[in-house]
Amino acid sequence: MSSDTGEIYVLREGTDEWEQPTPVEEVVFELLETEAGLSRDALADFSTYVDKATLAALLNGEGDDQHSFSVEGYTVTITADGDITVRS
Repeated sequence: MSSDTGEIYVLREGTDEWEQPTPVEEVVFELLETEAGLSRDALADFSTYVDKATLAALLNGEGDDQHSFSVEGYTVTITADGDITVRS
């Protein structure tokens, strides 16, 4: 899901059990912090790691079923469903 501002969103469960759109960049950086111990402040801009047009196409159902990219030695995989994983 994307917006008119160019921000790309995924749906994630909120604290009240409703799904809420969250910027994919925010979700990726949160996962990198919790799963890999990488501070957002120590990382480059999100677009350094992934092409936003490719990511938007993926999440809009155009193209592949998933897209992976590397961030500081970790592999981030995003599926067309909006699931995001981080692996070393």
